[in-house]
Amino acid sequence: MGKRSVSVKVNTPKVSKYTVKGDTLAEVRKNLDRREEWGLYDATQNFKSGGKVDSEGQVTSVTIELNPVIELPTWAGYSKATKPQKASWDAMLKKLSAHEYKHHDIQVAGAAALKKAIESAKELDADALNALIEQAQTDTQKAQDSYDRSSGHGAKEGVELDEDA
Repeated sequence: MGKRSVSVKVNTPKVSKYTVKGDTLAEVRKNLDRREEWGLYDATQNFKSGGKVDSEGQVTSVTIELNPVIELPTWAGYSKATKPQKASWDAMLKKLSAHEYKHHDIQVAGAAALKKAIESAKELDADALNALIEQAQTDTQKAQDSYDRSSGHGAKEGVELDEDA
């Protein structure tokens, strides 16, 4: 078999915002806590993939492109907040953003491992390729979950609001 063409790309995340309401940081925190997570990293949407096989059914090219999304909050009452409240919000948002970008780093590492596995496979038919992709998805999700557990979904990294600000 000749050289296999492999392109596995993870694009820079697109950042989207959702609005959270509250006149005080306590109210804001209560509204944030109604969500499963304050921030979100998702690389499963809008991905593109393709491949080609030769006459023997061996994969000759693979193209995978991930277009991740990071969702972060915006505070509707920010403009009316006091200077200390804004400082608390800004600090939390900066830490939350850093936490979500760490998820991106984990995804990039998972994609690099997948690319290496595809490139190094001696024989690779469609079933074997799908098995590699499924294993990479499982391994990357385990790494994402482990990171969230160890960081307390960012709480241990300072993703918090000082409600007394």
